[in-house]
Amino acid sequence: MSGEKTGKSRVHKPVRSDITIDDLNISGIDKKASAKLLQIVTAAVELFHWKGYGPTTTRDIGRACGISPGHIYYYIKSKDDIAAIFKAIHENDINKWEQSIRREIKRLPPGTLLSTAVRDYLHLLHLRRKMAIFWYHAATQVKPEYSADIRDLEKRIVNVFREIIELGCKEGRFHVSDPFLTACNIHMMCSTWALKRWVIEDRRTIDQYAGTCEELIITMVRGDLDPIPK
Repeated sequence: MSGEKTGKSRVHKPVRSDITIDDLNISGIDKKASAKLLQIVTAAVELFHWKGYGPTTTRDIGRACGISPGHIYYYIKSKDDIAAIFKAIHENDINKWEQSIRREIKRLPPGTLLSTAVRDYLHLLHLRRKMAIFWYHAATQVKPEYSADIRDLEKRIVNVFREIIELGCKEGRFHVSDPFLTACNIHMMCSTWALKRWVIEDRRTIDQYAGTCEELIITMVRGDLDPIPK
């Protein structure tokens, strides 16, 4: 489990939000209501991160952003509404990432394409790192359909990496015996930045970590590693 979560129940003032009004992408509400909903979601991100999804109440969220219990229900009915917003943001992020990579499949060589996919995904994880940790901790606490959707998104991410690896193998540029497991390992290496960032961030910036990951991953798929002696 990530060391970033302290388990303490204190309320933290929201810091700079990684979420914008555009991320919410909710039609039918005016600018003022959108700004208020953004304030609520930002407070929820911080509370879920430090206190946990289970212990956090809707009243806690309202208190953190200065909204009365009666007023906050105008914007959200329960914590499930916040989880639904998180899920929609994650889906939109992955859709954009996958589309941008697939547009380059026929243009870029597999090595460059894989490096691009890794780097862009890592920067996305950096942007949404608290939301990534949220799903890691709260996947069994949210509605089952939300967890199922997140699992499907994770599988899509792995499949993008797998397809690039298989393309590289087909062209003779990569030498991988199991593209699927290799793709899973790449996904886990990227996720480590969000899940174990508290260990890494004193020694590496996100750009340094991304550069190291790219180098290690390309070395791995090209088969440049010396085989383990038997």
